[in-house]
Amino acid sequence: MALFLIQSIYAQEIIWLSNTPPASMKDNVRASGMHRLSALKKGDTKKKKVYKTNADSTKKFKRKKKKSSYSSYGAVTNYVQWIRKGNSIQKPAYICIDDSTDYQLKLISPTGNEEKIELVKSKNCYLKFELNEEGYYNAYLIIKKAIGDTLYINIAKAELLSHSCRNGHHKKLEARPVMHYPEITEFEIIRERHPWEDFHYFSSSGEKESYKAFYKDKVAENVKITLYTEKGWSKTMHTDKNGKVNVQFLQDYFSKWQELNKRKIHYYMLAAEYTVQDTNEYKGKTYPYVHYTLTMSDGYRPARTMYTSMVWGLIVFLTVTIVSIAGIFIYKERRKKPYKELKFDEH
Repeated sequence: MALFLIQSIYAQEIIWLSNTPPASMKDNVRASGMHRLSALKKGDTKKKKVYKTNADSTKKFKRKKKKSSYSSYGAVTNYVQWIRKGNSIQKPAYICIDDSTDYQLKLISPTGNEEKIELVKSKNCYLKFELNEEGYYNAYLIIKKAIGDTLYINIAKAELLSHSCRNGHHKKLEARPVMHYPEITEFEIIRERHPWEDFHYFSSSGEKESYKAFYKDKVAENVKITLYTEKGWSKTMHTDKNGKVNVQFLQDYFSKWQELNKRKIHYYMLAAEYTVQDTNEYKGKTYPYVHYTLTMSDGYRPARTMYTSMVWGLIVFLTVTIVSIAGIFIYKERRKKPYKELKFDEH
């Protein structure tokens, strides 16, 4: 996996936010929440208590140390999103952004409040933030660059679900209505919610998801949207008059039944392109055209029918096996002849 230092972001490049860490950072992050978001591991920074040298206190100290080395939901947890370039999901290019690039970061909470988000510049750059409310957060990385008479705006967006079952289920957990924020970006795409959707919902292959494009708070027609999957499959679509496009995640992976994992996440990325003729001022100069590139990334799990069919197949197999064994046993029992002793009197 390559790491690039970007001196300037060009219009032709697709920039997007990813939940998958680079190989060199896998030991520093953990999966958290329903969507297995990347969260930084936290070491125990508290002063270590010295126990007497006996077996019980040693075990107690080890258990406490192991528990405190990971932050739990409800405590201060730093979540991260990685900046990626290009349309390859399988062979990612992780990038960093320097100060010469004109970029803006925004994080909006489920209740519409702006939260703190920062760019951490290190060997592997990433966006760092906290998710303290339950619901959907929206994170934005907005990059602007002028070329000729066109202003190019790249928007990398991440929709982040903050939820944990530790909060309990004393009430129905309905997903809050999806929001878009024209005051942050004039062009945006949202994923519409299903009527039955709650905080436990996760897309799966075979299901359809509906996305809607907006420009200046109005639906945008004929927006070019391309879907890229982890296995290299892609499909280009255009939004209809209502600004909608339906996406179906096909099953592009096939595993042996022993390897099936219903919690396995396969990632995808949506890239939308939209050019408008509209007067925009940027750094004291007016541009008659604006070209938007907006990306969203998320994941989907294997189709539920794969596991349902496996269960029914197993039930049918066990039923046939039990009936066959019982039939053979009954048949053999009925074929048995009782032992009879005959005595002959020769006189």
